[in-house]
Amino acid sequence: MAGLREPIVSLLGHVDHGKTTLLDRIAGSVKAEHEPGGITQHIGAVEVPGSTVRQLCGGILRTDQLVVPGLLFVDTPGHRSFETLRRRGGALADIAVLVVDAREGMMPQTRESIQILRHEKTPFAIALTKIDLLPGARKPTGPVRLADHIAKGGAEFQRSLDDRVYALAEEVVQLGFSADRYDRVSDFTHNVGIVPVSAKTGVGVPELIALLVGLSQRFLKEELELSTDGGEATILERSDQKGVGPVGNVIVYRGRLKVGDEIVVTGRAEPFETHVRGIYRPILLKGGKIKHFRLDPFDEVEAAAGIYLAAPGIEDAMPGGLLRVVRTAEEKATVRAELARESQPVAEVALSGVAIYADTLGGLEALAFECRDKGIPVHEAGVGPVSRATILRIANVKDATHRAVLAFNVEVLPEAQPEGDAGPVRIFRAEVMYRAIEEYLAWRAERERQLRAQTRLQLVHPAKIEVLSGYVFRISKPAIVGVKVLGGTIRPGVRLIHANGAEVGVLKSLQEEGSSVSEAAEGRELAASIDGAVIGRNLKEGDVLMVDLPESVVRALQRDTLSPREVEILEEIIRLHRTSHPFWGQ
Repeated sequence: MAGLREPIVSLLGHVDHGKTTLLDRIAGSVKAEHEPGGITQHIGAVEVPGSTVRQLCGGILRTDQLVVPGLLFVDTPGHRSFETLRRRGGALADIAVLVVDAREGMMPQTRESIQILRHEKTPFAIALTKIDLLPGARKPTGPVRLADHIAKGGAEFQRSLDDRVYALAEEVVQLGFSADRYDRVSDFTHNVGIVPVSAKTGVGVPELIALLVGLSQRFLKEELELSTDGGEATILERSDQKGVGPVGNVIVYRGRLKVGDEIVVTGRAEPFETHVRGIYRPILLKGGKIKHFRLDPFDEVEAAAGIYLAAPGIEDAMPGGLLRVVRTAEEKATVRAELARESQPVAEVALSGVAIYADTLGGLEALAFECRDKGIPVHEAGVGPVSRATILRIANVKDATHRAVLAFNVEVLPEAQPEGDAGPVRIFRAEVMYRAIEEYLAWRAERERQLRAQTRLQLVHPAKIEVLSGYVFRISKPAIVGVKVLGGTIRPGVRLIHANGAEVGVLKSLQEEGSSVSEAAEGRELAASIDGAVIGRNLKEGDVLMVDLPESVVRALQRDTLSPREVEILEEIIRLHRTSHPFWGQ
């Protein structure tokens, strides 16, 4: 199996089940400590070279069993980004690790990840994490094999671990796969291996790495063969590196890149042509921690590799976009057209909807997917900071509950909305994608409630009152009588009629214990001033009156906002009017 590239491994799973912490243990990094909320927000790559694999898997893998040159881990902000990477980058993810918290088990996002893996026919293993928190778990005194750790864990730990492995295996079966603990699997072509892991203590990590190496070498021979045809890469992000200047942080997933190569890159506005001026690979220092590295220049690099690429205009590259090597003018035109199609808007644009902004194209696509799943229409989407122009556009969308911007890990420019939350558009800025969505949904629900209440105040609603016997305070101009609200809510300004349609007058005001009130709900008794009513002529004690509704109001009323009693009264009013106009209110 000579001439293989590094398998690209994607970590998937629920948002807080420990993907980044597991990768920290593997790479010896401290990346998770700097992630907002402990949740990975950027699509990043960590290379684990063969020497590290050998060190981690000493005693599990023999030296001659390791053929791949290492592993390249892609840590994504969720299964949606994995889907995006597969669609946009072809074979960017060769194999996956599904991370599941041993205490919480399968979650909705975990199930969706498995469905995507099945659809993409991607080999995967399951890391059952946080086993150090299970009942009966003991802290290892040093490096220890997983089998020995389980054997020495005691009956309570073994029983607790088995229960969770079996429960997880049953749920995996329901999703179309057979699964068992990795050391009980004899045929990995038909069974998914579950590896118990503690990222905190390191127990199970060597076994997980060994399993990934074995799966890669067993099932990915053709996919991992090195290709010398051109070169393709995904742009993760842009940055400035000391001594180098603007660079693109990219993953080369096919072929090779050389200094001097002509390339076409997905740009913010449109694809553009440039050339490779420099290739740099981060060389880890101080125990391998990612935060300590130097950049070493290379003349060329083969897939798979995470590199810094210097090229004229690379600062205009679209994070999450693609980069392709081109040789001829015809090939340049073809690739430009392909990349232009790839960078089309990531969401179906709605006539009325929110604006979504993110710092990378991959992040924007993930946010668009989440909005679609939550039933949030998107009016516009973009990469980069939120500007004043965006606010002005969203302020004019028709639906007031859509006058919002979901800003994922991007800056809101100071002039965008100087009024803050009091401005015409509500901005939900967060470094955790799901938090921005949850806050928007909560705001939308409250805004809908406020708008319904406002509409009720603006529209005349069905109501019925009874004139109380013994409570006539004035006969006319206006008549003042005691009334009881029999149904609905009565407000001043409405026209009152008898059950036969005869007009009584206009309700001028309501008073209770000498104070004016703006409305009265069912069951309340108070004094009513009725302009146009004359006691003994068109109104008497004991009469039951209804609010007369204009036909336009009946058509505008939303019945799901009315109480059952209001619906009854509404139907009575409609029947009354249809005695003379058969289609009234339709």
